[in-house]
Amino acid sequence: MTDYKGVRQTSNLALIHQQINWLHQQPDGIIFQQNSGDNCIAVKKMQSFLLLLLADRETLSTNVAQSILDLNNPLNLIFPYARAMLLALVWKHQPKNIYIIGFGGGSIPRFFHHYFADAMVECTDIDPTVVEVARKFFGIQFDDRLKVAIQDGREYLDQQNPTVKKDIIIVDAGFGSGYMPYRLVTQEFYQLCKTHLSMAGALVVNLFHKQEFNAAAVKTIQTVFAQIYICNLETSNCIVIATNTPYLAKNEIFLKAELIQDFHNLGFSLIEMSLQFKKLAELPEWVKNWETLPIFTDAEIPAGYLD
Repeated sequence: MTDYKGVRQTSNLALIHQQINWLHQQPDGIIFQQNSGDNCIAVKKMQSFLLLLLADRETLSTNVAQSILDLNNPLNLIFPYARAMLLALVWKHQPKNIYIIGFGGGSIPRFFHHYFADAMVECTDIDPTVVEVARKFFGIQFDDRLKVAIQDGREYLDQQNPTVKKDIIIVDAGFGSGYMPYRLVTQEFYQLCKTHLSMAGALVVNLFHKQEFNAAAVKTIQTVFAQIYICNLETSNCIVIATNTPYLAKNEIFLKAELIQDFHNLGFSLIEMSLQFKKLAELPEWVKNWETLPIFTDAEIPAGYLD
């Protein structure tokens, strides 16, 4: 019996290596730089790793890498936050429709495209230069299962047929300063996500690293979704998984993560990441101020949000 899925995955991986092979010969340092809007987009090579950087045009400074590619293992998700986001598979272990806001170097879209041969992966990004960099330097190839639209992610979702449900929605779009665009943290936006999710679907949000607004963002998500699971990483990313399915205890999440880990033979540990997720009640620093936190709405941006 022929394992056609395995053959296809092996072929896809070989093609990725073929597309990025030329980068091994490039010298370390900045190998691409281009202004785009208010930002300077750069690609930096560091030995066998490629970094996608988004810097302020005036200062050319940034402390945020948008994506990292391991040239020797392009399916390896190096960022802990990216691995944490994959725990959406605990709720939808065989997703058919995935929507991702924020493309970057395409690491997460490539993961889903490789491991889930029956899934449609739709993405949006507002910057065409970023998408072109992902194609040229990060080995991303688009086809009938991996698509990207150059468009505002919320606007794109609002235009989709709500009867065609997404199993996983990932929100991974932010400024180089570490803020989420405000229109992606409001109650109205999360209600839109709920409308487009399947019954057991999961919303995954990377709240980045401006912690003073993360608790209010989580409170806003909680007004729309019944269950909230939170992972505050040492890298300062806050990953939230929101569902309207029955509550899953930690041991259930752990066991499901273990099954996913073993089934796909992943080169990194979903099991370890699953242990870091907490319920709101386990975050006393948030709970004590919970009642005073605002709920974000489209009507008004909180003072200081974009400082």
